[in-house]
Amino acid sequence: MLRLGKYWETRTLKKKLMFTFMPLVLIPMIFLTVLSSWIYSTQISKSIDHNVTNSLNLINNQLNTYLDELTRLSVLPYYNSQILTIMGQTGDISDSDYKQIQGLLSQAIRNPREDLQSVFIYRNDGQIFSSSIYNASINYQYDFKHSPWYKKAVAADGGVVFTGKVSDTRIINRPEPAFSVARAIKLYNGPVLGVTIIDVNFTGLESIFQNVDLGKGSNIVVLDENNQMIYSKNNNDIDRLSGIDFSKSMPRNLRDGRDKLIVHHIDSADTGWKIVGIVSEAEINQGKTILYRTILMVSAIIFVAIVIVSILLSNTITRPLKTLRMLMGKVENGDFNVSYQSLGGNLEISMVGRAFNKMNQKIDELINQVLEIRFKQQEAELNNLKLQIQPHFLFNNLEAVRALAEIGDRKGIAELTTALGGILRYSLTKQNDKVRLQDEINQVKRYLRIEQIRSGDALKVEYDLDEELLGCRTIPILLQPVVENCIHHGFGQINGQKRIAIAVKASRDGILITVADNGTGMAPDELAGLNAFLAGESKQFSFGNSGIGLQNLLSRIRLEYGAAYGIALASRQGAGMTVHIRIPRIDDGVPALKEGG
Repeated sequence: MLRLGKYWETRTLKKKLMFTFMPLVLIPMIFLTVLSSWIYSTQISKSIDHNVTNSLNLINNQLNTYLDELTRLSVLPYYNSQILTIMGQTGDISDSDYKQIQGLLSQAIRNPREDLQSVFIYRNDGQIFSSSIYNASINYQYDFKHSPWYKKAVAADGGVVFTGKVSDTRIINRPEPAFSVARAIKLYNGPVLGVTIIDVNFTGLESIFQNVDLGKGSNIVVLDENNQMIYSKNNNDIDRLSGIDFSKSMPRNLRDGRDKLIVHHIDSADTGWKIVGIVSEAEINQGKTILYRTILMVSAIIFVAIVIVSILLSNTITRPLKTLRMLMGKVENGDFNVSYQSLGGNLEISMVGRAFNKMNQKIDELINQVLEIRFKQQEAELNNLKLQIQPHFLFNNLEAVRALAEIGDRKGIAELTTALGGILRYSLTKQNDKVRLQDEINQVKRYLRIEQIRSGDALKVEYDLDEELLGCRTIPILLQPVVENCIHHGFGQINGQKRIAIAVKASRDGILITVADNGTGMAPDELAGLNAFLAGESKQFSFGNSGIGLQNLLSRIRLEYGAAYGIALASRQGAGMTVHIRIPRIDDGVPALKEGG
């Protein structure tokens, strides 16, 4: 028992459903089959009438099963929303809509079944859609609205109706006799949009009756509600039926020479048809063996059908769950651009799928909100840096202007104030604009020229620029934070010659900008601490605004261009520092800012 419990717990939902569903259906089916066979075998020895009744009941059940299949075909328009839309319209339709309906009808009529003859859809305004397996001539002048089958279908208010032998002129050259299945097309309590009618030959009825043998002298006849013959298995005793009153359900005994005939009928509740059995009493008992074989064959078919249905049913339930599990795996891996597409089926699973979509959408929205907030925060910090002119920077430059004025260096004063004005003008430009790389170089040149004037040209600057790249677009304030770090931190303890080298070169994945100085550099542990600070692994750094400026620059680059771009540092104690800035190449430049002013 414990092993059975563990085995059950380790089974998949699909297998559990199959193991549960099949016994629940098979056991009652087997029980009913055995019970009906036993009852029939017992009663056949007691009453010939009961024998005939059971035989006709079996035929009636098979007929109802067969007609149920035809009934399902009559709801064909309800499975296609485009057909319902077209049926609700009036007037001419487009060629594409017409071909779509015609294609659907052709597909339905040309399935492996041999009994479907033709299918018609009549729209209320007279539009006709049809398909036939024969080279039939359709009568487009046929007044279908006044035909009995149309009125009967409309009166059924969406229910299926069956007609007897087709005798109308919908098809001019009808190749063989047929009966029809009709159903009005309507949506809920709306008006009737049209009628679907399917013509069926008697192949299906023959397949039902050919396995039922009540004897050589027997016959099986199907009559419509007006007692007109729809189908007869053979011609035996057909003329004897015209004088029988079928309003009573009791069997009738007729004498045919020395043989006694038993006539019994059953009314089909689904169609209103009568199934009439004419049986020779002497031959009834010979049908026992055939009946048993028939029951076994039907049971085997039902058994196979149940197995197939159980597999399909379990797949229908578990397939959406597998899809949800796959989608959840993608979301777990960071892919939020997925959604569960409900294709009908289990309502509860569809509700779970919709809840998953809402959850996924909400997570995506929250992530976007976080990113947007982070972007706006970075943008605010950038704007603050762009608008911030440090007081000591202005004070030092004004002191330099005063000193130059005292020695009468007018050219130096003009050059310094021009550079300072250019820096201020660049800082006050539109903050969200992208600028040309040339504009960034010009801004750095102004800044470095001021530093050169203040230091008495003790600062040397070298440029190695690829002219083809200077028109590329980039974010503003890209180089100035790096150059400021060189001046304020790299050269803080150097009294000799100071050098800065700026290079702009093309790389495999974009543009590589290099800023190198010959300053004091950094010890390995200090460089590791700065890199950890830039990577967000540490929140503390001992170099103050140096690390903050570089971290802000790194965040702006990655927020704008992605994680593939950013900055990299290389330094040795006493050997200076090199900063590599990697950005994508965007050739659509904006007009460069004019010098001066």
